[in-house]
Amino acid sequence: MNSILILILLPILFSLLIYIANKKWASLIALSGSGICLFYFLYLLSLFKPSLKIENEFSIPWIPGIQSDLHFGLDALSVFMILLTTLVLPIAILSSLKYKEQRSKAYYILLLLGLSSLLGFFSAQNDITFYVFFELALIPFYFIILMYGGANRKNAVFKFFLYTVLGSFLMLASIIYLHSLTGNNLTNNWSMLYDIELSKQSQTWILAALFLAFAIKSPLFPFHTWQADLYTEGDRPTVIILAAVLSKMGVFGFLRFFNIVNDSIAQYQLPLIVICVIGVIYGALVAWRQHELIRVLAYSSLSHMGMIAAGIFSASVSGLKGGVFQMLTHGIIAAGLFFTVDSIMSRTHSNAIKGSQGMAQTHPNLAVYFFILCLASAGLPLTSGFIGEFNILQGLSQINLWVVSIAGTSIIIGAIYTLRLFQKSMFGELDGQSINWSPLKTSEDYALIILMILVLVLGFFPESWLDMADQATSSFIQLKSKG
Repeated sequence: MNSILILILLPILFSLLIYIANKKWASLIALSGSGICLFYFLYLLSLFKPSLKIENEFSIPWIPGIQSDLHFGLDALSVFMILLTTLVLPIAILSSLKYKEQRSKAYYILLLLGLSSLLGFFSAQNDITFYVFFELALIPFYFIILMYGGANRKNAVFKFFLYTVLGSFLMLASIIYLHSLTGNNLTNNWSMLYDIELSKQSQTWILAALFLAFAIKSPLFPFHTWQADLYTEGDRPTVIILAAVLSKMGVFGFLRFFNIVNDSIAQYQLPLIVICVIGVIYGALVAWRQHELIRVLAYSSLSHMGMIAAGIFSASVSGLKGGVFQMLTHGIIAAGLFFTVDSIMSRTHSNAIKGSQGMAQTHPNLAVYFFILCLASAGLPLTSGFIGEFNILQGLSQINLWVVSIAGTSIIIGAIYTLRLFQKSMFGELDGQSINWSPLKTSEDYALIILMILVLVLGFFPESWLDMADQATSSFIQLKSKG
């Protein structure tokens, strides 16, 4: 059987095992299944050779009317996001272990089905497969938050549902319109779609619909108003996945469709970048003014996603590879930060920044992990957060010096709000409740140590990943050269 198909089906197999097993084994089976997926992908990654060629392809006829196949495969771009996905899911499941008595088998089944859908999405090799798994990936996490979220989860999920339905409709409309223009041309993979010549007017309509769809999904300013509420009210292990992986689906979509609408991107490049940079500054400023742990991280994520999108729209070598690298590293950092906040909140039972003041005295190991992750989020040199942002800013400098200057101020603001977050949450006077704070579990220590090491290793030794990011973006640009 094809190896990429095995990777997609493995989580489904383990979800079936959970269904027939006793409830007490559900969390262990889910953790084992996600861990096996991670190690299996690392094995595939050890055999992967970055090139224009797609490896481990699986394709079967699916929709004969438009000559489209169900098509999966590994290329340099999908490797980044599948690695992130297979890394983050075990981390999220580890985070959920402290709540396993309150979680049913359905919870872990939905997590594994979500993993399978995300793997299908990031390995999709044509637009129809991409769209189907774009939708499927949302469903399990929607139900998890609806079942296990906070007191106001229904309002948050309803707002999220309205936004995503609109985005999904626009994306479907753009794909239908695209196929109406392809005639009898085969569209079995991305390269076939890239080879189709579209008028600038057609590209503009497609870009407008796709921009709205992917800006809602990421989210980007000004389509972000669902994000902070959902992150605050969501099941916290699931929020780790939302912030680290699902938020990348939108910017990943920009890359996948980049060469279909590249003339239109060139035409509207500066306005697109300006919108993204506004979001970068807006997210950073709003994060600075927050008084709740999760809301600080939610608006910080909004700011970072704007930076990634700006790098992609710069259409420069540095901006594109910096954007791809930052997708990976921001996912790792976000997973670590939200994991840390979950560890804090499970002990303090408070989302307030000052609710955990003094924790550095009782949990010095947690304070160290949190500090390094905060520094990486702020883009400190020798951490992975610096590498991606530096390349993005270098790419933006080739477009407009005013734009890159304004975007660069987000690093200063980011340092202010992340250090403020760390100082107010970790230092200060202990209150009487602090004696009840339990020490970190071994699983929490190991998870945070792994994420901290990854952040530092990618910061010290980014070359091979930057080379692969360069290969990923170069392959898209080389597949089609228009006009």
